[in-house]
Amino acid sequence: MRLSLTNPVLFKKNCMKKFILLLTLISGCSPDTEKQTSTNQNWDTYLGDPGRSHYSHLSEITRENVGQLALAWTYDSGEMREGNSTMYTSPLIIDGVLYGLSPKLVAFALDAATGEELWRSNYVGPGAAQRGLMWWENGSDRRVIYPAGSELIALNADTGQPIRTFGVNGSINLKPEDKEVPFFTSVPGVVFEDKLILGFSTAESANSQAGMIRAFDARTGAEVWRFNSLPREGGLGSDTWQEGSLEDSGGANNWTGMALDEQRGMLFVPTGSATPDFYGASRTGDNLFANSLIALDARTGDYRWHYQTVRHDLWDRDLPSPPTLVQLERNGVLIDAVALTTKSGHLFLFDRDTGESLYEIYEEEGLPSSLPGEVVSPTQPVSSVAFTRQKFELTTRNQESIDYVSQLIEPLDQRPWAPPTTAGVLFYPAYDGGAEWGGSAYLPGDHKLILNAQEIGGILRVYERPPGFATGLYSENCGACHGADRTGTDRGPSLLDIAARISSAQINSIVREGRGNMPGFEYLESYERSAIVGYLRNPDMEDLQDPTQEVDYAFAGYLRVRDQDGLPGNSPPWGTLNSIDLASGEIDWQVNFGNYPSHPDLNWGAESYGGPVVTESGLIFIAATPDRMFRVYDVKDGSILWEYELSAAGFATPAMYSIDGKQYVVIAAGGGRMGPPSGSQYFAFSLPKLN
Repeated sequence: MRLSLTNPVLFKKNCMKKFILLLTLISGCSPDTEKQTSTNQNWDTYLGDPGRSHYSHLSEITRENVGQLALAWTYDSGEMREGNSTMYTSPLIIDGVLYGLSPKLVAFALDAATGEELWRSNYVGPGAAQRGLMWWENGSDRRVIYPAGSELIALNADTGQPIRTFGVNGSINLKPEDKEVPFFTSVPGVVFEDKLILGFSTAESANSQAGMIRAFDARTGAEVWRFNSLPREGGLGSDTWQEGSLEDSGGANNWTGMALDEQRGMLFVPTGSATPDFYGASRTGDNLFANSLIALDARTGDYRWHYQTVRHDLWDRDLPSPPTLVQLERNGVLIDAVALTTKSGHLFLFDRDTGESLYEIYEEEGLPSSLPGEVVSPTQPVSSVAFTRQKFELTTRNQESIDYVSQLIEPLDQRPWAPPTTAGVLFYPAYDGGAEWGGSAYLPGDHKLILNAQEIGGILRVYERPPGFATGLYSENCGACHGADRTGTDRGPSLLDIAARISSAQINSIVREGRGNMPGFEYLESYERSAIVGYLRNPDMEDLQDPTQEVDYAFAGYLRVRDQDGLPGNSPPWGTLNSIDLASGEIDWQVNFGNYPSHPDLNWGAESYGGPVVTESGLIFIAATPDRMFRVYDVKDGSILWEYELSAAGFATPAMYSIDGKQYVVIAAGGGRMGPPSGSQYFAFSLPKLN
């Protein structure tokens, strides 16, 4: 069933909502009271609430009955992308209607009790996978809003039709006007009053887009305010950059989302690294506001305070997840705080009003660089609270693994905070953390932080960028994911045999439009794309056009330390689920989390992408691992209470809601990451009806 204003399910729900509102007005009760007492509990904000707590008050599902949890419905959203398709969406549920996205960012609405389709939009979005949606309403004007690549889309929540008065026929172009470079938004923004507040993702090479936080009018799409998180010349923070370097630098962008304190009207924004990544000779200085938590006035965008977690980042230690608004009790006083997790496996905790650290932070001495022109920061701030190991420990799986990995890491610089070299650096945890973009959950009352983490070593290597035109283009745009030698990395496949597999036209199309997890490079001129295609088909071709004269260094690609079987080369655990006492910073418990499908019986943990949801009844719901399992853990000790195998891995954060007092949990099973299978299904679970 599709669409329309006469859809009986939506009509019934809207009528009931208006009836309840009328009763509240007659009785003198507030809409807030109605929301609290309603038998329908919404999940109307990405990650549960503006503070990104991942928390649900629902308690029908308990430790005692969770074993009875059963599949309520499934919905196949279809529209999978070519290659390894992914779907990271955490849906919204409002008044019994679920709003979600397909892998190709086609929006849809379902009856949240049955999974029956109510409407489906005609829009197919460009760009990368999207992690969620936004909800805004004013009276009868109800909108579902979500970023799609470089566009922001607004749809009528009742019909799925575009809001024609928003931007141009229902969408606005988010690309700033100053540079024609890669740009996309993969996470929903913050809705505050009548504002939509967003960051974005960009490339990690030189001359990428400069970071900024922007607020847009929820009705019209007009820009309301802008904060330049990468300073402009003469602006706040510009004195931390080498003179003249800001023009050709980029990054310091918010790509993970942000948290909002509605009562204070404060926005908490984590930022990414400055670009170019890994070689910072062109951007010496501390590089504010890269790698920082920034507190802003949500109404105006005015600066309040900041803390920089990495100075002059050379390791891609950008802040990987939205912060979480929490409380903790010390000396009988309840403190409003903001928790920040990092790729290095550290937890920072700050007073929301002042930015004062609530954990001890010490300075660790930096190491000089061997690369010409590089100036490493003398010290780096390190939190006293860590939820991962801080040193690589060699695998113990078997002697073959020990010998293989020992030989692999022997030539690498293994000192903490060693800067990149051409010989290579072993750093730990690797590129994706530590913490990753799923974020952490907060259990109020007990003041516990629940988060999943990964512990895998990485190899960081740079190489002198080749002088040729085509080779230089490949290094800048392709090498990070496919490797300097085209042999592939953890983020991209080998291209050594691409000429034998697909035609020049097909390669050109993929470079231009993207495929799977790969973004397109439409901003490149046609002759530049042709040069890349020519190089991929014949790497030994003579390349004399516009040779590069300056000495520069390119990133050799995202490489993990793995053994002969492709498993992590460090000792377990490789992935963990953690409960942290916020007052003390102590880990209450830590359990191995997930498995690799190739070795399901090891139980040593695995990489994970997606976050947990914690409930008032003391349950943790989380998928996130490549073994395709959706699990429930006990918040008391981390013991597994229930699990279900999905059709594809659930690299997304679940959503929790209730209809007529019945509690549901839903997860998107998109897979695609770390290999097949890919998927496009949503799975909803509930307790069976009691007799």
